[in-house]
Amino acid sequence: MFNLNDKSFDGGVAIFNGGNAGKVNNVQLTVERKKSTDPDSGPDYKVFYKDETGAVVNQGFYYHKNNDMNSEQKNKDNEGYLVGRVLSIAKALLPKDFVFEQFNTSKEAIDYLFKLINSNCENKMVNVFVTYGTTMKPSQYLGLRYFNFIEPVDTTTSRLVKTNTDQMERIVPDAPKTEESATTGEDNLW
Repeated sequence: MFNLNDKSFDGGVAIFNGGNAGKVNNVQLTVERKKSTDPDSGPDYKVFYKDETGAVVNQGFYYHKNNDMNSEQKNKDNEGYLVGRVLSIAKALLPKDFVFEQFNTSKEAIDYLFKLINSNCENKMVNVFVTYGTTMKPSQYLGLRYFNFIEPVDTTTSRLVKTNTDQMERIVPDAPKTEESATTGEDNLW
């Protein structure tokens, strides 16, 4: 017998921050590097953020590749944004006076930063900001904001505040057709 009202069919899925967009305090993070068994299309690094309830949201990072459709300057800017985002994670974990090395390529910088992140994330907390995408590009899924998404847990003046472009509510699909409108449709196969 299948009781479809039984909670066992809910899957027991924990939802990060209860599904609420906004600032999330006291988050643990871990990082994983792509394994040889992972699909080629998978991210080179994945950062997992766990809230106080144990729910997890993740963020994938790929090495920069120039896009032939972009100008040389746009590709250079995108490469800088990528390194800057990874640097933001490292700065949230390391002492404020930490001096970073310099590199010739973004790949070298990203590998170095993720090595630092991995070796400094154990037993440390951060604050993050999650949204349902942006008002121009909403998402059904909760994820980390692109910029200003992380800070040290002991930050006194937080930059993790809502902006005009943050989508703070989950997009809800349109309601199904009413029974009356469904029975008048020509393509009604039921």
